[in-house]
Amino acid sequence: MNIILIGIQGSGKGTQAKLLTKKYGWKHITTGEIFRENINQKTNLGLQAKSYIEKGELVPDSIVYEIVSDAIQKANNGFILDGFPRNLEQTEFLLENFKIDKVVLLELSDEKAIERVMARVNCDSCGKDYNLLFSKPKNDGICDNCGGKIVRRKDDNEIAIKKRIEKFHLETEKAIDYFTEKKLVVKIDVSKGINEILSEIIAKIEQ
Repeated sequence: MNIILIGIQGSGKGTQAKLLTKKYGWKHITTGEIFRENINQKTNLGLQAKSYIEKGELVPDSIVYEIVSDAIQKANNGFILDGFPRNLEQTEFLLENFKIDKVVLLELSDEKAIERVMARVNCDSCGKDYNLLFSKPKNDGICDNCGGKIVRRKDDNEIAIKKRIEKFHLETEKAIDYFTEKKLVVKIDVSKGINEILSEIIAKIEQ
């Protein structure tokens, strides 16, 4: 199957995508990861994307489309898209060029989203992720994995999070409306536990 996970910041897209990938063997495609892969491999697209990123500019959709299309075409056993599409134009491009079976909308209130994202931290040495609400390190401020220092990402402050949430409501909700018109959307309440959410996603996509 070809699945899109869509939801507000902090709704657990990455967590659920990893669990679904493990169960079904689908390729987990995130724009951040495929950008990094292309940049590290010094592909033509990666070098083009890097030139925009280094100037602090958004990578143009034309390059994003090529990078995403390349990743999708390599996903022979199905894929989970996480972080794309973010707006109506990207949605139209996707549906014009690829078959999408289900769009899983992870529903979470703005308040809960802010609370969850503010609780996200990671190790500044090995990069291991933690969440102070669900998966704390055993010892405060110290990584279980390597003993490194636990830090919060610079862009996970309340002002930055609110801006990203506002952008989601302004842009991504138009994409959700479009998917809803095409009868592709299944809604999941993500205020529950991780395994309960996973079971509900599996039940709805296998219907």
